[in-house]
Amino acid sequence: MSRKLRLIRRLERHLKKHPNDKQALELLKALREGRYEWRGRSVVIKPAQESQEQQSS
Repeated sequence: MSRKLRLIRRLERHLKKHPNDKQALELLKALREGRYEWRGRSVVIKPAQESQEQQSS
């Protein structure tokens, strides 16, 4: 199982116990959308590109 899938499962379990954790929810969404980058063992969330692309079009 990849690091990404393991982290997604762990975040889903965490959110069952702590449903109002906004940071965990944002990280989970970023992982599912592919907006992340590994920096060593930690994950860095890339900013959402959708709003920037809509403004330029």
